[in-house]
Amino acid sequence: MISRPIEISRAVWGLALLGRPNQVLTRVHGLQIDRPSVVVARILGARHVTQAVLSGVEPSPTVLAMGVWVDGSHALTALGLAVVDRSRARAGLVDAAIALTWAVVGWRDLGRPDRSSPHDERRRDRLARAVLGVVPGGPPLLRRAARTGGC
Repeated sequence: MISRPIEISRAVWGLALLGRPNQVLTRVHGLQIDRPSVVVARILGARHVTQAVLSGVEPSPTVLAMGVWVDGSHALTALGLAVVDRSRARAGLVDAAIALTWAVVGWRDLGRPDRSSPHDERRRDRLARAVLGVVPGGPPLLRRAARTGGC
């Protein structure tokens, strides 16, 4: 079950990328369809659905922090695509804007004191803490999570 509204929109977006990648790529991203674009769209769709499921139900601050990192990284790589491949610049910018929006919402939610969770020792929390401890930019997110009672 998914409880955060942002995760419902993420799940819908992910399902659209999985089920109708051609339509999303042409209408939203303005791309000419090719096999690599469809494959990447489906991979990103699976990523969004997975993240919606993992962080949608009573996410702890640690899980929210991991989501902020994933969405921020996604935004940066999408911007990189826009810079290095002019034919996919619009797609990269659109994707970056979407990912950045989710990162900002996660950051905002992470700062709320009501985000503390009694479930901070689930497997997903331990995994998020382990990953954030070693990825670039992860430790500051863990500190923010800890301030709201998550680590």
